[in-house]
Amino acid sequence: MHSRLDPTSKGTMSAARSLGAALTLAALAGCRDSTGPRDESSFTAPIVGVPMDDVFYGAYLDHDPGTGARDHACGLKSYNGHGGVDILLRNFQVQDKGVPVIAAADGTVTWVSDGLPDRNITWEGTSGFGNAVEITHPGGLSTIYGHLRRGSVAVSNGESVRRGAVLGLVGSSGRSNWPHLHFEVRKGGASIDPFAGDCSPSQSLWADQLPYQNAFEVTDAGITDQPGAFAVLIERPPTLSTFPLNATGFRFWLQVANQPAAQTRFELRAPGGALRNAGQVQAGASFSMRYFVLDVPVSGELIEAGAWQIRTYQGDKLIHTQPFTLLPAGAAGGPATPSLRGTFPFAVRVFDQPPGAEAHP
Repeated sequence: MHSRLDPTSKGTMSAARSLGAALTLAALAGCRDSTGPRDESSFTAPIVGVPMDDVFYGAYLDHDPGTGARDHACGLKSYNGHGGVDILLRNFQVQDKGVPVIAAADGTVTWVSDGLPDRNITWEGTSGFGNAVEITHPGGLSTIYGHLRRGSVAVSNGESVRRGAVLGLVGSSGRSNWPHLHFEVRKGGASIDPFAGDCSPSQSLWADQLPYQNAFEVTDAGITDQPGAFAVLIERPPTLSTFPLNATGFRFWLQVANQPAAQTRFELRAPGGALRNAGQVQAGASFSMRYFVLDVPVSGELIEAGAWQIRTYQGDKLIHTQPFTLLPAGAAGGPATPSLRGTFPFAVRVFDQPPGAEAHP
């Protein structure tokens, strides 16, 4: 989700130093926790948040010498040439709340950049790490913290920082297509992997290395009357739950992480549980995050008021249930006008991170 460091972008420094020491208390949440002794030359987590709950590990460093991709565990959670690890937020709504990025070890700030747009959703027309910080550590190591939120960089070039010091906030600046932190370790100017594994030549550089973050998870879901486009979904549209029977339709969306290659099926269940419609898609594996979008027509098809459900299955396993209510047209408490204009079929689409925007028709 980034390109290599762009030295021409070095320059602008933020004065937003008031992020302050108060945020460092949770920051030392290491790769697992901050309790007990640690080797001062090792790294702790560069972001505040619980893995696979608040933050989500996407692409790791690529160890494949060819055009393919292979991570430290010999898995496919990487892409060709990726030099670090990407730690993602769910959406821009979470970014706007402010997620601190913190120093993984003691060191000296040797480069900062700030002032660049921080809501990028495509690699096109962008380059480099955007708003970023680089720290030099003893032993010839350095760490880079890329794609930060504009105006959030809280350190200065030449400043000494301690492990856990707040450097800035997570954003999506530079060559980025999702709100995330790109964390990279370098030695002698070359990217090295802080994770140990069967396909990594190095020992772990973490104080307490996290297990491989590849578990499938439903990370968010909702119903909207807005366009089912990636740019809308990544902003996290407000969730609706009630529609009149004369509504043209609505869209159900599901966000998942680390999906294996699988058939995903959506069932529309009427009050009482009767199956009224279904749609499915066979999607390939995703090493990071993905959206499913289901267009649901109402007018002329769903004719019964009451409590409905959309059930999502991966293979034979129920992974999510989304309730909604249909009210008689014009009923108190429900929308007075159709939610969506025009007509459309009951259909499923899949969106991965652009470029390559829509993965399936």
